[in-house]
Amino acid sequence: MNSPCTDSLSASELRSLDKSIVWHAFSQMQEYDGLIIDHAQGCWLTDVDGRRYLDGASSMWCNIHGHRHSHIDKAIRNQLDKVAHVTNLGMSHPTTITLAKRLTELAPAGLAHVFFSGDGASAVEVAMKLAFQFWRQCENPQTKRTKFLALGQAYHGDTLGTVSVGGVSRFHSMFQPLLFPVLRGPCPDPYRLPPEVNPANATAFYLNQYRELFEQNAEELVAVIVEPIVQGAAGVVVHPRGFLQGIKSLCEQYDCLLIADEVAVGMGRTGTMFACEHEQVSPDFLCLGKGLTGGYLPMSATLTSSRIWNAFLGRHEDLRTFFHGHTYGGNPLCAAAAHATLDLFEMEQTLRGIPLKQARMQRCLDRFKEHPEVGDVRSCGLMAAIELVQDKQTKTAHPWQQQRSGKVCKRILEKGVWLRPLGNVIPIIPPLSISEQEIDILMASIEHGLG
Repeated sequence: MNSPCTDSLSASELRSLDKSIVWHAFSQMQEYDGLIIDHAQGCWLTDVDGRRYLDGASSMWCNIHGHRHSHIDKAIRNQLDKVAHVTNLGMSHPTTITLAKRLTELAPAGLAHVFFSGDGASAVEVAMKLAFQFWRQCENPQTKRTKFLALGQAYHGDTLGTVSVGGVSRFHSMFQPLLFPVLRGPCPDPYRLPPEVNPANATAFYLNQYRELFEQNAEELVAVIVEPIVQGAAGVVVHPRGFLQGIKSLCEQYDCLLIADEVAVGMGRTGTMFACEHEQVSPDFLCLGKGLTGGYLPMSATLTSSRIWNAFLGRHEDLRTFFHGHTYGGNPLCAAAAHATLDLFEMEQTLRGIPLKQARMQRCLDRFKEHPEVGDVRSCGLMAAIELVQDKQTKTAHPWQQQRSGKVCKRILEKGVWLRPLGNVIPIIPPLSISEQEIDILMASIEHGLG
């Protein structure tokens, strides 16, 4: 007997159901007309009509080594033969335990403990709650610390906690009455500098503004939260060199915790395993997700230090426990996929190949700078973006209602490449396994889309 989830439905029936029953993320369902992917291989997606598309967005920035990689597939199947799920409330599993150990060995120095969740927003929420509770349980409790400092245009997820520290108004303004107040500094965007600032002094300019916020609020700060090096949903904004190290120094000076949200920028995406490595920064919390399982299964992790861990130790009646958990946190199938993903970084020398691929992409991106509508192109590792503007001189943005980048991405799709627009920005974030020939296909399709 055929199940409703097998091939018994036609492509047109699937499209009708998809538009009338499934509520898609960040999508206006009255206008929705998305792809329905039937299968994938490597960097290529195939829809229910048999059309193939190069996955230029890594299936929302999470696919690392390509789809249906035999090593990851095998690891998941092997784990399935043992057990699919074991709760981490009062028990564990060898695959999960060894993954935690492996992550602490790879991570920046001092991150010795791992809390597993199911998605990136949850990993950040965990870091925020741990940081808040820490100040109430540390050796010298500081209960005045109730504020978080976040960056302009930040995006850290869609839970109410992570929305509070987020700064993308079109996503979050509706929920303002439900959110807690947050201190916010500027977005360190080298493209949109104030008139009196130039690239040479941009880092100092932004850090001076953050120093003022530290000076004014030091006794009330729980933590600073930052996407290291690159702010993804802000438009793949690449911070000026030294900004992250400067924020870390301010945290040390004012005894403030640092939360590094590497959900989007970790796992090799910026050319190093963790983006913090670019400036030799060890945060108090490191949040991972997306590519942690190679883009296969939902898993995230919050790594932290023994300083934080020790503040939660005590007797049951002391109520120092972290009362937070997720049903599928530390799931063994996800952990097996994550192990295999880390294996492939070693087996295929993934990081070693990124500089050549980045250079090939950048050569093409540089050509696009001459286009009358391209205000800026930027990249870090295999994260890149093209920002479209109405006027190159004034950097005036297109009104968001015009969906300008969305229209360009539709033309790119005509050439068999899938990219997901972001405001007036076209993010280009392919799997790390993309070949040089596939990069050429990707860039040629963008050229077509820009017209």
